[in-house]
Amino acid sequence: MNRCSWSTKNDRLMQYHDLEWGVPILESNRLFECFALEIFQAGLNWLTVLQRRQALRIAFSEFDPLRLSSYSPDEIQQVIKDPTVIRNARKIQAIFHNADVVTQLPMTFSDYIWHFVDFKPIRCPEILFNSNKAQELLAKRIVRQMKQDGFVFIGRKNIYAFVQAVGLINDHEVACFRYHDLAVL
Repeated sequence: MNRCSWSTKNDRLMQYHDLEWGVPILESNRLFECFALEIFQAGLNWLTVLQRRQALRIAFSEFDPLRLSSYSPDEIQQVIKDPTVIRNARKIQAIFHNADVVTQLPMTFSDYIWHFVDFKPIRCPEILFNSNKAQELLAKRIVRQMKQDGFVFIGRKNIYAFVQAVGLINDHEVACFRYHDLAVL
């Protein structure tokens, strides 16, 4: 069975690829989780994030922005000191800040994210994104708007990885079995 080349390095990556990566996510809290995980991934190996994901879910109240926005400074410090999570204070503070931003949006986080692709996944990235320039333009547009709306710790690379992971675009390699599975959704 053909898979995206990045996913064949170990079983955990393969399972993530086969079951999650690129599958459209519409539920706001799950989208926020994926957004937060991409922030944690910056400068790290994705496998490290996957290995810590369950601990991160516990420490970050299942990535519920409403609950996170009510954390006290002392509770945030407890998360920063938690040895089971990725202990980067800037990233952790960014997650809490971004949760506050999400709670202030005039729409759900899902609607906010999906509006960037007119509420339907881009199904033919090999045609639309056959150059790095097109990928950069999409990511730049999203980053520009998100920064304007108050989000922090975002850039072209982690936002593009986010839109790939949550299915805004079907960026599986064309030979990958998931590319064709997701093309019919």
